[in-house]
Amino acid sequence: MRVEVALCQIRPTPGSPERNAERISGIMMSDDADVLVFPESFLNGYGTSPEGIGERIDESISKLSDLCRKHDKAVAVGTAVVTDQGATNSLVFLSPDGEAVYDKLYLARFGIYSEDGYVPGKKPAIGLYHGLRFGMCICYDVYFPEILRSCSLRKADVNLCISAAAKPSTEYFEKVLPARALENVTYLAFVNNVGPMAGLDMAGLSRAYDPLGNVVSSCGSESEGIARFTVDTEELARARSVRRHLSDYRRDIVWPTV
Repeated sequence: MRVEVALCQIRPTPGSPERNAERISGIMMSDDADVLVFPESFLNGYGTSPEGIGERIDESISKLSDLCRKHDKAVAVGTAVVTDQGATNSLVFLSPDGEAVYDKLYLARFGIYSEDGYVPGKKPAIGLYHGLRFGMCICYDVYFPEILRSCSLRKADVNLCISAAAKPSTEYFEKVLPARALENVTYLAFVNNVGPMAGLDMAGLSRAYDPLGNVVSSCGSESEGIARFTVDTEELARARSVRRHLSDYRRDIVWPTV
């Protein structure tokens, strides 16, 4: 099976989920990719409070979900989601096979990235597109390998990491991303915000890695762009026959945390 994935390094309009949903739908109509991935907090705009626009976000998600079913495509997009328990920083995976929502497990509590005011998620999540399985994480989450390991052990074919990483964080992401791909022997799609945003200079550099940790597609660091790569399940199986990290995982051990 082969599926085309687009890394959509696109700048959102702050506070306008309707305009951002229109941008997604326009790209969906003009791009041949099967699955389109957008950055962290794209629907509400990174740094924009979801207060007062929760219903508008929900309506935009619903319209995009309808489009995905109509055109047989999937969209993975970052957004704040307002719930009775508070707002979550989420990745919504919309597909003809149904909707999956991942709420960021590890909220940043430091410096320029502080996410005070959001509530953390409680579990990993998997999105489905025609039998292909997509694990999910958001930005700071990627430094906690148990998230994507859990997804890969649950037979994820592709792991997604959407992000709002500013330029000072670039060197750290460049170290950790190929490791996350190789250790899980799973395709990894990283889609980052780009340009000035909420007082930060976002680094861009969205990229895709094959299951052995090699870059197979990338965007630049200064402007919007769309990069595409192909998920090939036969290539994935070949990689996993060479690097047996998942099949050799010790499921019989209850790993201590203290």
